[in-house]
Amino acid sequence: MGTYINFLDKYKYILIVLITIVVGIFSLFLKDLSFEGSYRIWFDKDSKIIKNYDLFRTTFSGDDTFIVAFKDQNGIFNPKAVQIILELTQEFKKIDGVQKVDSLTNYQYISAIDDDLMIEDFIYDLNVDLKEKKELALQDRLILNQLISEDGKTTMLAVRLSSNIGTNEEVNIAVFKKLLEITNQYSSMSGYNFYISGTPAVTASLVTISQGDAKILMPLAIIIVVLLLFFIFRNFVGIFVPTLIVLFTFLIVLSIQVIAGYKLNNFTVNIPSFISAIAIAGCMHLFLSWAYYKEKVKTNKEAVYRAMKSNIIPIALTSLTTAIGFASLGISEIEPISTLGLAITSGATWAFVFTITIAPAILLTLKDDYRFQLPRFLNLLNTQGYGAFITKNNKKIVFGFIFFSLIISYGLKDIKVDSNSIKYFSEDTVVRSGSDFVEKNLTGSMVYEIILDSKQKEGVKKPEFLYKIVQFEKEFKAKFENVRFTTSLKDIIIRMQKVLNPVSSDTIPKTQNLVAQYLLLYSMSLPQGMEINDKIDTSEQYLRFSINSNIVDTSKDLEMISWIKEWWKNNSNYSADVQGQTAIFAYMQSSITDTLIISISSTLMIVTLIMFLIFRNLKILWLFIVPNIAPVILVAGIMGYLGITIDIGIAISAAVILGIAVDDTVHFFSKFFDAIKTKSFEESIDYVISHSGNAMILTTFILSSTFSLFAVSDFIPNVNFAIVTVCALNVALLLDLVLLPALLSLFYKGKTYAS
Repeated sequence: MGTYINFLDKYKYILIVLITIVVGIFSLFLKDLSFEGSYRIWFDKDSKIIKNYDLFRTTFSGDDTFIVAFKDQNGIFNPKAVQIILELTQEFKKIDGVQKVDSLTNYQYISAIDDDLMIEDFIYDLNVDLKEKKELALQDRLILNQLISEDGKTTMLAVRLSSNIGTNEEVNIAVFKKLLEITNQYSSMSGYNFYISGTPAVTASLVTISQGDAKILMPLAIIIVVLLLFFIFRNFVGIFVPTLIVLFTFLIVLSIQVIAGYKLNNFTVNIPSFISAIAIAGCMHLFLSWAYYKEKVKTNKEAVYRAMKSNIIPIALTSLTTAIGFASLGISEIEPISTLGLAITSGATWAFVFTITIAPAILLTLKDDYRFQLPRFLNLLNTQGYGAFITKNNKKIVFGFIFFSLIISYGLKDIKVDSNSIKYFSEDTVVRSGSDFVEKNLTGSMVYEIILDSKQKEGVKKPEFLYKIVQFEKEFKAKFENVRFTTSLKDIIIRMQKVLNPVSSDTIPKTQNLVAQYLLLYSMSLPQGMEINDKIDTSEQYLRFSINSNIVDTSKDLEMISWIKEWWKNNSNYSADVQGQTAIFAYMQSSITDTLIISISSTLMIVTLIMFLIFRNLKILWLFIVPNIAPVILVAGIMGYLGITIDIGIAISAAVILGIAVDDTVHFFSKFFDAIKTKSFEESIDYVISHSGNAMILTTFILSSTFSLFAVSDFIPNVNFAIVTVCALNVALLLDLVLLPALLSLFYKGKTYAS
């Protein structure tokens, strides 16, 4: 270490300038920083889920539809509301990227005059009898609970994007903004409140929210670190050194992300907060140690030497364990999680490099007569007699922990996994408030697309196939109360049968030829742009069956999806698959669960192995595991009591908690094993607390404050991550300062390590 410090002292200015230049060069790439929020970012490029969904999009024009809804307390069927619908239908059609607009006014109503089939716009102008139209609409199976509510007071317009551009984020955002612009204008004119939802709105919101978070969280992370350091140290050096480490680490990690071709998303936008938390931890221990020795030794160089010597191994270990915790996320099938994991792994590495190079180099520039005195309030712990207190009360502490843990762990029974995309947004966001409004006043805001395979060309025209759909629909609605509306080409065929054969008692035509005639007649009567190729494929083997469902937990979604597939498998010669963006987010649940399990187990095993290789004492290995796995379990129990579900934010929190929380344990063990060689147990605990206790408290405080930034996001997984991680880190600190010494005291029973 002496040789290394001499090297740093000799080349300190060159090193500082060189590192600054390198970071500056890398930072030039940040001009190419961009964002992404498509549903595709949540899946691997080779994901079977995405491939199946792309096939659905190619076959049926996708499900990229914005929903614009509004309510008139006096009823929609009045001249003012109808005029608004007529105008908005035309205005929305003019938006670039919009393929078609379905509304109450241009709904293709099927009727017959004498023997002539009539298919025309339901309301083409205000000269129609609106009272009569209301009576017809409220009895129309094809639009009731979809384009018009049962009470006749709420309606919606479905704005479908072209299938070839529906996945384009820029188009989604542009259309979203245009819809907001138009509806805001009409809201001012009419007094109506308009609500927007739909799968493209989810994609657009993911991007816009991540951009908003970037503008707020990136600078705020640095500002909070600076303010906290100022509050703690009230000294330029105490502020400058840790801030520089955070800033350099943040810049180089983000630059590498851009160089590697990654874009910011709703998780990676929080890289600055993670970097701030990680970089500050090791630097804080080094800096506080230097400040301690600065008052004890004659020269500044000696203070830097002692600080580095006593902290280099624990800082290296904590950097390694943090890197392992985040690296375990890199194997996740959820792209944003794996990207974040690899990025922060890189951040932990760079933070360590800067902490042992430029940080001591800057400290070495200070003169011997430089005086740095820690504020008195930093003596947070009264270390004198703390070891004796622990020894006296060790059993009470351990039994108290066991009792408390049993109570909290009871909440684990209520833990659920939920990856519902709508629940990713806070209730005051446009997309969430829009979805809630639609669900409360009109229909289910979650859309599922069932693709029914008739097993042969033109099989969708067979009466037996159509009868099976009728049977399925009846049983399906009876089974799931959350289903609000279903529709398919079957409904149009039934309507044609009723209109053209009113005397027939059959709802489904008896022959395939008659079905074919109905479909041909219907298709020929439709205006351009209203074709049925989004309802069946070109070979007429596959039929699309759409479902509107209330917002439910993902477990309920998966139950419904499984039931659908099993029903068609067991009750027919046909088969069914469930597609749509709502479904593919439900399919993420297994990936979230896998991420949680793998990240916890792999992090714990690897970190435990490292601790064994370093301390080489198998008997006390469990003492390392308990204080670090306990916070995860306890916080999970609290989540159960509070009703917080496991989402993608929670999935990464476990690895983060383990990766960062073990830092304090590593520092504790490192100091303890050094002291126990020559001191009694009580004296060793006092030594650990005096040398690392304040740093542990301050780093946890800074970590908690930094991670708390996530709570201001409109992206709920970030909010949940903040709540869980901050709670867990503080629980981990308490266990390291109280439970761990108590367990050690029971283990050693007054013996020294040498004995």
